[in-house]
Amino acid sequence: MRNKIFILAGTVLLLLACSCTSVKRFKSAEYKGGDNSLVEVELFSSRLAAEPLVREDMYLWDLSANAQTRLLQILDARFPDNGQFLRAMSKNYREGGETLLEDFTRKDLHMVFSVSREREFPLINDPTGRFSPADRIEYLKLTLNIPEAYGLKFTQWNHFATEYGELEIADVSFSRSLELDAGGDAGGVELGGRASLNRSEKQVIESRYLKLNGSLSDYRIVLEEEGTREMDLSGNISANVSLEFGAFPERVVVPFFSDSGDLVVQFRDLLVPALTLAPDTLFAELSLEYIYRHVQSGWHTFAEWDDQVEYYTGKQIEQVPLFTRRDYLPGFYCIGLDQNDRQVLKYGDDGKEYLLQFLDYRSASQFMDWLSWPLRDPESPVYMGGSMLTLNGQPFTPDLIEENGLKVRPVYR
Repeated sequence: MRNKIFILAGTVLLLLACSCTSVKRFKSAEYKGGDNSLVEVELFSSRLAAEPLVREDMYLWDLSANAQTRLLQILDARFPDNGQFLRAMSKNYREGGETLLEDFTRKDLHMVFSVSREREFPLINDPTGRFSPADRIEYLKLTLNIPEAYGLKFTQWNHFATEYGELEIADVSFSRSLELDAGGDAGGVELGGRASLNRSEKQVIESRYLKLNGSLSDYRIVLEEEGTREMDLSGNISANVSLEFGAFPERVVVPFFSDSGDLVVQFRDLLVPALTLAPDTLFAELSLEYIYRHVQSGWHTFAEWDDQVEYYTGKQIEQVPLFTRRDYLPGFYCIGLDQNDRQVLKYGDDGKEYLLQFLDYRSASQFMDWLSWPLRDPESPVYMGGSMLTLNGQPFTPDLIEENGLKVRPVYR
């Protein structure tokens, strides 16, 4: 009888043990220290784009006083009829042209960070190794710092609110029952017994986790992610940010050509990125911090409640290239020599000398054709409005174009 009672008690304990809930994070957990080799990150791509601005129209009344006078003289000579003259006055002189940007210091930057972790399948059965198919990145933090010396600041980005994910952990309903009979004879007395045990459980559990969070300051971007069950953080993270460079004023020439070859110019003062401290390539400091979840045992099943977990922390810091000068400097063009000394055409205004530069290649090329006009005296100085053009501090004459090999070239290489 005593043996049967022991068997009954053992069976009940076994049933209780087997009926424990499976909704657990892990079987056991242990912190194992730091390891900086388990996760890697790289700036997969970074692309700059000019901030879109509204197209500006250019009418007669938008020109300077001298340009208005000159254009009225041209229109009066070309259109003796009053109706044609009035229609020409109301024409949009930038219709179909390029958008004129007043400020070239604001840019949009699209960045893609690629995160990967070690997958050493040859060590899958190595008890001293740190790899199993159930491993994942538990937590991830990326920090991008730009040196203040660049004169470049972050102004805005697309991550304004913390993004959370919802995860349904369990929706379980089950029951178990056990009935046992025990009987025997003790001292001529017949004994009998019956035991019955029932257990039922219903669970509906949901969890919210940090899918993406971040912060933005003048010189720093911080991105955070949090992993959860069967969800590894390996993959790509994208961020769109707006940048503003330190400003430096530049003056460009906006030429307008009539059908007869007459020239009217408008001068525009624009803001371009300051170049004093900016190197050819702009680098940023990319910092990676992570928590790595290694499954030492229990990875043979998809469920995580039976895993023996080991946690590792890691940190990496590296310099990554963001973009080069050509990426963020405006595409202005000038006329000059194709040499390192940068001998280019200039003009004077208000006692100052300015580089003769244009917004685009087309405008510079048209101006070059105007300089080479066949009816122009090849040895006489060329004037643009009331300003004389110069080359190397000397008056510019058309014969110097072929003599010096002048051509249209970018202002910023």
